[in-house]
Amino acid sequence: MPHYNAYDSFKTKKSIEKKQRAKERAFGKKNETVDNFLIDSCENYGVVIEVRYDDAYILYDGEVVLAKLRKDINLVCNQVVFPGDKVDIEKVNDTYTISHLLNRTSILSRTKKDSTRLNDVGTTKNIASNVDLAVIVVAAKEPPLHPKFIDRYLMILQNSNIPAIICLNKCDLKTEEDEEILETYRNLGIYVIETSTYSNIGINELKAQLINKQAIFVGNSGVGKSSLTNAIMGDDEIKTSHVSDKSKRGRHTTTTSKYYVWEDNSSIIDTPGIRSLDVSTFNPIEIQDYFPELEDWRDKCKYNDCLHFKEPYDCCIVKQGVASGLISIERYESYLRIMGDVLGEKDYEKVLDEVAPEFKKKTSFKKR
Repeated sequence: MPHYNAYDSFKTKKSIEKKQRAKERAFGKKNETVDNFLIDSCENYGVVIEVRYDDAYILYDGEVVLAKLRKDINLVCNQVVFPGDKVDIEKVNDTYTISHLLNRTSILSRTKKDSTRLNDVGTTKNIASNVDLAVIVVAAKEPPLHPKFIDRYLMILQNSNIPAIICLNKCDLKTEEDEEILETYRNLGIYVIETSTYSNIGINELKAQLINKQAIFVGNSGVGKSSLTNAIMGDDEIKTSHVSDKSKRGRHTTTTSKYYVWEDNSSIIDTPGIRSLDVSTFNPIEIQDYFPELEDWRDKCKYNDCLHFKEPYDCCIVKQGVASGLISIERYESYLRIMGDVLGEKDYEKVLDEVAPEFKKKTSFKKR
C-alpha cells in the first residue's frame, strides 16, 4: 500500500531515473541535507499557511511573513513544504528563510487523475501535513452527492492515518436517497454532520468537531468548502465558488491549499476542489481492507486471494452476501468501480449485473 512521502513526490516530466538523480543532487545520496533539514523540535516555530512556487507565507509570532527555503535545499518551495507544516525560520536583514522543517505527524497526498497545465495525470500531489481531522465535504445538490467519491477519499485518508468525518452541505436540499447514502456511512461508524451555510444549519456542530484540531476540508469543486470556512470564521473574505449552470459541476476557485486560524489551537486547511480522485496505485488485494463491512465475509470465500470481483459467484461469499442484502449494494458498487480502475478492467458492470441485476436497472449504474 503506498504511503506517500513528500520527498519522493517532487514533480518532474522526466524519467524515474532522472527524478532520482534530481533528488540526489538536492539531498545527496545519503540524504545528509534532508537529515539536517528535518528536526524534531525547536523553541519557536512557524506554521505554513500558503505555499507559492518559490516561497511560502508563514504564521510566525502572531504575524504572517513571507519566507524562502534556504539555498542548499536546491528545490522550489512548493516541492518541499505544504500548508500545515511546522518550520523553523531565521530572519537576516528583513529577509526570512525556512531553515528547518519539523518532522510531520501526517501527510495527505493524492494521485491526479485529471490533468492541468502544471500537472500531468498520475502525478502525486501533496496537499497538506500534520492534519488531525479531515472533513469530506459533499453537497446534497449541485454538484450531486456521489458516494463513490466519499469512498475513494476514505481510502486515501485511512492510508495516510488521518481520521475522517463526512459533512453534507446544502442539507436543506437533501433527498430521501441522500439520507439512505448517509445512513450507510453512519452504520460504518463514520460521523456525519449536515450543514447549510445559507440557512446556518449545523455550523456549531461542525465547530465542536474541529475545536483544538488542525483540520482539512476536502471535496469536489462547488460543494461549499470555502463557504463553510467563511461560516466558521465569521466573515465573507474567502472567495467562494459557484456551480456552472450548464454542467452543474463546481468551478475551481480555491487554487491552492490555504490555512486559516479560527480559534486558539484550531485551524482549517481549505483545499482546491477536484473532479476526480485516482486510487489506481493501491494494491488490489488490500483494497478490501478499506471496506470494513467485508471483513466478516471475505475469509469465508473459497480462494484465500479472492478479490470478490471476477471470481465465480459460487466461490465468493462476499458476492452472495451482497445478493442477499446483507452487504450494502451501494458500497459494493463503489468497490467494483475502484477495483476496475486498479485492475484496468472496463467491464466491471457485468459483475454487478451478475450479483444484483435489479439494482443496476434502478440506479442507472453508468450515471452514478
